[in-house]
Amino acid sequence: MQQYFVEEVIDSNASIFILHDSQLRHHLIKVLRMHENEQCLLVDQAANTFLATLKSTDEEITFEISLKEDVIDVEFPVESVIACSLSKKDKLEWIAQKSTELGAKRILFFNSKYSVKKWDSKIATKKISRIQEIVKNAAQQSHRQMIPQVEYLESLPELIKKTADYSVKLVAYEEVAKAGQPSNLASAINQVATNQKVVCLFGPEGGFDKFEIELLNENGFLSVGLGPRILRAETAPLYFLSTLSYKFDLM
Repeated sequence: MQQYFVEEVIDSNASIFILHDSQLRHHLIKVLRMHENEQCLLVDQAANTFLATLKSTDEEITFEISLKEDVIDVEFPVESVIACSLSKKDKLEWIAQKSTELGAKRILFFNSKYSVKKWDSKIATKKISRIQEIVKNAAQQSHRQMIPQVEYLESLPELIKKTADYSVKLVAYEEVAKAGQPSNLASAINQVATNQKVVCLFGPEGGFDKFEIELLNENGFLSVGLGPRILRAETAPLYFLSTLSYKFDLM
């Protein structure tokens, strides 16, 4: 059954809901050609999920609704954040989409020394708006209870400031893996507790400069390897989120 987010809080005691979101109205009726008595799931801004049955498409789109009590909580019990340096072409869109499916709650993009692309403020606003829409669609498809927030930070120092209060701060550094050192990732993930904020940084295709790593380490970021294989820039965040999924979804 398809799920959609609505930009308001639905009264859980009501039996009827009138859809005010014009963009969603157009998608349901004009694109999907949804008919009366067809059902879907609606998730409101309070993360409540409702079973909705379309009742009218005349002047207003009206649903008969009931609060679903048997919804499985698919969200991590921690604030999971990935921060990726700007990469080539459409890799950022792919990273955002798949990271949403894997449970990220916040997705940060930033400039680093070896970033392939550089965004000015005008480009950044347009890019982030497009990626946010991709994330919304991915969250609906994977039946998330919330839409991850996407944000662009112009520099590494700005990112360090943004994540200053995070409990667990990691940076994926391929030199750790190349040296054959035991990964700190497993022990760090095992120490993550419920309701904590955890962030992991990922470099571009050229990786991080050693001085960037030193700056991050000085500000509380632990360098970790992601196994013995060198991963592509778009694969590394998914590896990290999969380790969180193993801890919180499967253990």
